[in-house]
Amino acid sequence: MMLAAGQALAQGDRELFQQSPTMDSPMQPEEVICTQEYNPVCATNGQTYSNACVARVAGAEVDFEGVCGADETDCGEEVDPVCGVDGNTYANECFAKLAGVTVAGLGECTLSGCPSSRDPVCGVNGRTYVNRCEAEAQRVPIQSLGVCDTDNCPAAIVPVCGDDGVTYDNACFADGAGVETFTVGACGVRQCPDLFVPVCGFDGLTYGNACHSERRGTRIEYAGVCEEQGQNCPDTIAPVCGMDNVTYENKCQLDNAGVKQKYAGKCIGP
Repeated sequence: MMLAAGQALAQGDRELFQQSPTMDSPMQPEEVICTQEYNPVCATNGQTYSNACVARVAGAEVDFEGVCGADETDCGEEVDPVCGVDGNTYANECFAKLAGVTVAGLGECTLSGCPSSRDPVCGVNGRTYVNRCEAEAQRVPIQSLGVCDTDNCPAAIVPVCGDDGVTYDNACFADGAGVETFTVGACGVRQCPDLFVPVCGFDGLTYGNACHSERRGTRIEYAGVCEEQGQNCPDTIAPVCGMDNVTYENKCQLDNAGVKQKYAGKCIGP
């Protein structure tokens, strides 16, 4: 596991490290690959790196082995990674607090800078994300909390190709059909960009982006989600339970899903 203790890992300090070639360093990017071994070193710049290789790739000179300023803290050497709101991974919560960074979630940050902790949400594109941060990182509005409900899939055309060779309107419909694996994009055609930049077609359907509408031969009426699919909901956290026993973050999302409210608050039980 590759983690920085006293300091955060730089955004580029991941499993594969790249170094731009220079006059003094002619090596190509793929030649600099650091392991995930946790053997912290303190550099002369006062930052802690997960190992000497990481420090070298960052252009820092190692001062000594160990955590910078470790004697000045009570954080210890326990490795229980947390992801900070700055998108960097800290060896444990203590070191994050020491750096003045709020913890976003448990576990290492993913490449998108989000926590790896699982708290699934369903995006309006019909795809289930491991947590809110991952959805927001791709600029996908959230329809509901938890995995997407296959009995009430979002009405968005973001095609996926199932392992059965069938094209589904979005990942939620594929899940509902019992498809175990799928690829992004329609079957048998050149893949559209995997970006959610919704447009509303003249057929009244929301498409994940202009490419998807063009592939369907549908003219674009305007940019954004179709009004029939609902309004652009705020990020307000005021959970309500729908009659489908799905928890929605607020009533706006409930209305967009076309579900009646069962009661205020998160759904409890069946």
